[in-house]
Amino acid sequence: MAEPRQPKTSVFGAVPGLGPMLVASSFARTGATMVGLTMGFVAYQQTESALIVAIVVSSFGLAFAISSLVAGHVLQRVGLRTMLVGALVSQIAAALVLASVTSTAGVDVVWLTIFGFANGLASAFLFVGSQMLLHGLASSEHLKRVVSLDAAGASLSRIAGPALGGVLLAVIGIPPVFLLVAVLYVPLIAVTAVLSPRVDDPEPAHRPRLREAARFFREVPLLRWAIITAALAETLALPLVNMMPAVTESLNRDGADRLGILVACVAVGSVGQVLLIERLDARHDTRMVVGIAYAAAGALLLGIALNEELFVAGFLLVVFGLTVSIGRTLLLTSVHVASPDSHRAHVLSLYIFVTAAATPIGALMWGATANVTGIDPVVGGAGVILLLAIVAGLVAAFRKGDAAVPRPEPGAGPVAGA
Repeated sequence: MAEPRQPKTSVFGAVPGLGPMLVASSFARTGATMVGLTMGFVAYQQTESALIVAIVVSSFGLAFAISSLVAGHVLQRVGLRTMLVGALVSQIAAALVLASVTSTAGVDVVWLTIFGFANGLASAFLFVGSQMLLHGLASSEHLKRVVSLDAAGASLSRIAGPALGGVLLAVIGIPPVFLLVAVLYVPLIAVTAVLSPRVDDPEPAHRPRLREAARFFREVPLLRWAIITAALAETLALPLVNMMPAVTESLNRDGADRLGILVACVAVGSVGQVLLIERLDARHDTRMVVGIAYAAAGALLLGIALNEELFVAGFLLVVFGLTVSIGRTLLLTSVHVASPDSHRAHVLSLYIFVTAAATPIGALMWGATANVTGIDPVVGGAGVILLLAIVAGLVAAFRKGDAAVPRPEPGAGPVAGA
């Protein structure tokens, strides 16, 4: 007689606290995306300068990049709960200060820039800490599913935040939006304060150095390819999201609700990569998939620059979000695969630092050039440069005969000759 089937335990039942953690994280991320949208919109409305918008939004990215290098060291010194709660409290305080300033003294670009920088510093600690918390709560059996759910929640927040922020800006105004953002951070404080004591936080026997991790980017061709490609794409393509207030105005649609919808279109496309990326990577070479994805992103940038219709721009932005998400995910996967176990955390830290710094640097370049030429030539020019650079890189790789990427098992260490 066959034994009865055991009911399959869901990941939410197997990982206590996962549901509240994901919901609270979604609230906080929605608030964070609302902040980014609001700061860019307000800066452009006050100055009508693409360069000022770039400076304001880039303050967050530059601070995030700098802070990502020290987040691991801070975690080791103060502990997981202290770092998470401290980062969230600082974000709430900054949002409340900005709400007060905008309601009494009016909007000041200096305040927006200071807030963006402070928010970027705290967000890097929050990102590293939340990933460590999820890793500690989930067993190895459920870790992949937990990380996937967390990534899906982040994508949904990138959709909801800009759309909701745009509508709220138009309906209730600027100060109440910042006040609401502060409230959205509160649930995550409560959840992390309860869950983080469950996670062991032992002192490591040996602390790898960033300098040691940097050596692998020089010695392992797969890592070198990944970081160069990522830096190029993040500099040329990803500033589009930061500069959306200027792009929206160029479409003769400068309303906050239109801005939120267009930014959300990029996030909608990024969700679609979950359905395609596994099939593409299984059937085709990784470098070819990444190259085609970023070449398509360059062509889409050119199309966005030439287009003047709102609905066409929305469609192009959805496809743009899909292509850049495919490229980013496969590049990050390549870094995971090619990194040695002993230095993986620091290799990923350096990779995140480079990618986080490249986008605000690119946004500053976009903004400075757009002040002279207008935003459309900058978007189109960046697309053409990205397209040509990616095609040239693919041609060079195939001429050398090293276009194929070996597929080692995760944790096998660096790929020799990759």
